[in-house]
Amino acid sequence: MTQVQGQAFGPVSDREFRLTNKFTASGSKAFAICKGVMLVQPQTGDTNKVNVILRPFTQPITGFNVKYFIYRGLQKSDFFLGDQVITPTASTSDFINKVNASFLSFHNRINPGTTPPTFMARFLGYDPLKQNDDLLLSDFFFKESEYVESNGEFIEKEEMAFELPVIEMGASLGNFASGECGIDIVLNYGDYRLPVPNDEFVFDLAYARANEAKIILPAEMDVFQQKLKREHIFQFLDAAAYFGFHTDNGTVKVDNAGVKVAKKGLSIYNEVIDNFYTKNRLYLYIQSDRTRSYNFYGNYNIGEVEGMSLKMGTVEMALTDVAYEKEKWPLLINDAVQTHTGTRNKLFLQLVTDNNVNTMLYGQVARIDNAQHNNFCNADDLRLPDSIDGVPSRFTKIIVLSNPATGSDGAKVNIASFNILLYQGKRYSYVEKNGSEDESSIRDVNQPNFFNDIFDLHSEFALLRTSTNSAYSVLSKQRPQLIKSYNDMENVGLSVAQTSTINDLIETNTNLTTKLNRVTYTTELGDTSSLTLGTSRAMSISADSLSSASGGFNGTNAYNLNQPFFYGLTFFTDESQTITGLVLKTTNDTIPSKVLLGITKAENDSLKLLLNTQSLSNVRLHLKNVFIDANEVTISQNTIYQKYRLGIVGESNSGQLQLYTPESDIIIYSLDRRSFFSSDYSKYFKDNSLLGTILTSDIFI
Repeated sequence: MTQVQGQAFGPVSDREFRLTNKFTASGSKAFAICKGVMLVQPQTGDTNKVNVILRPFTQPITGFNVKYFIYRGLQKSDFFLGDQVITPTASTSDFINKVNASFLSFHNRINPGTTPPTFMARFLGYDPLKQNDDLLLSDFFFKESEYVESNGEFIEKEEMAFELPVIEMGASLGNFASGECGIDIVLNYGDYRLPVPNDEFVFDLAYARANEAKIILPAEMDVFQQKLKREHIFQFLDAAAYFGFHTDNGTVKVDNAGVKVAKKGLSIYNEVIDNFYTKNRLYLYIQSDRTRSYNFYGNYNIGEVEGMSLKMGTVEMALTDVAYEKEKWPLLINDAVQTHTGTRNKLFLQLVTDNNVNTMLYGQVARIDNAQHNNFCNADDLRLPDSIDGVPSRFTKIIVLSNPATGSDGAKVNIASFNILLYQGKRYSYVEKNGSEDESSIRDVNQPNFFNDIFDLHSEFALLRTSTNSAYSVLSKQRPQLIKSYNDMENVGLSVAQTSTINDLIETNTNLTTKLNRVTYTTELGDTSSLTLGTSRAMSISADSLSSASGGFNGTNAYNLNQPFFYGLTFFTDESQTITGLVLKTTNDTIPSKVLLGITKAENDSLKLLLNTQSLSNVRLHLKNVFIDANEVTISQNTIYQKYRLGIVGESNSGQLQLYTPESDIIIYSLDRRSFFSSDYSKYFKDNSLLGTILTSDIFI
């Protein structure tokens, strides 16, 4: 295969970004990059080509999840003859051999001794005439059987009567057709569906069937809508960078005349990505506030020169001001030749900061040579000394990224790869709206605290259903976020976590006749840096690894914390009302690594009403201090607690961050900065502190 500049992944212009790695092939074989579930679709505009969508069953890289590998431009004749699956021969692919064997085995098991029916392409999900372009890919990978009446009996709806096959890593799929072909690599943010319209990339059959995918910004699109569209590139990777990433302690298997050979280190560069035009590009993605790209809200600008938002260079003492963009697209691409004699190229950065206590940095996919601990840097580590005049620095310390390099001494080039950094370093404010469009009703509010902007307010629903019972459901977002961990109200470290929203149903009396629908928002620990402050206790490792799904589990609709977590109860009084306080604890005396917010479904619905009436995007939950003087803590019966009003913050159609609270206040309490709850959510909890005693005791038989 070969690739020229006009086929390369990345910015084409300031209004066009190519998501597909195009290349010119000449009968090259395509292989499954990982074990996965496979769908074949026709390629738009060419009746002799098909595209293959591979959804990973086993993730190929630890640390982030791939949603799809899209192979564009395979020979249709390697899969189908007319509307039928081709029969296996000595030269057919592993895919064809497997699906035919599975089809025959299924028939012989169900109808032994009879002639198998014709193996139709639609049995594998390939039925173009009955599948419109606006069908979502998730409809295929998470399909629900739908039955219709036909001649007095109910049969499965024809366009969805199929089973997608699972294919093993390294299995041959077919041959790329001669001419231009391509591959897309898409990252996974979670298995959920958003209501339409929404501001996320749409993975439908129109996208899957195209000969290439691009983001093109129409001339009439307004500035903020352009910014939202540009954010979509965060979900796509250059194939050269994906394979090149493996040169650093990874392996790429290639097919050598039918023999699988593992390539490592420079062999990956020389034998796998050498023909890519982008083989020397390092892509730097920086995710920042509210999971938007760095400087999305304009709060990291260096000064009067618009767009300049960080310092960068390949020589530590010669950094220059740059904008976080490449032709206005939110990423940095470095392909500079470096003059050292080592095996790694270094990239030096200084990010803008106001030195607030919530400043933090994490290398999700990166090697930070001078990280404080475990690829994390906290506010103290990132802060530079004040100037002689006592003026705080506007920049962080110099951050050192290093990546594999190759080439002769004095002319070292990058081996294509990618880095993903998570950073938050400057305050930003919301405007509070009271529902009126009168500008006098708007006022600035304080910066978000450590809790705010973690949890999405979901209008989504899970794609996977475990039963028809919808009382219990879990919706997990797989985009990581930075949070701070607390013990006895003191910060003890940084964590990167994903979030889940759990809907459940509990019985509230002994007769099991009164029920309460609840919503619990929770974090799931991904990685941690226990930069402790005066404690030797370790952080707990979460056992609640949740996936998006709906339907009850284990015969119950109630959500319960998994070990080692449990709730201890503390009762206190607020304005003459007795509150059942929830304190998150562990059975092994570790510091709980989770953050939870529990409210009733009715309370959650009042927030969703705001979401639906205010036309907001990227909506997150917000805790607003009840006390005007911003004193977060009060005392009742020797119990220290915090009290907030719960609201939402989202982006208006013009990009302004706006805060709304419901007409009826939702009051939230916390005793430990880990568990947050409304009184209606917590009041039916029973004391299970004895559980903690039992589980932490030694038992001998």
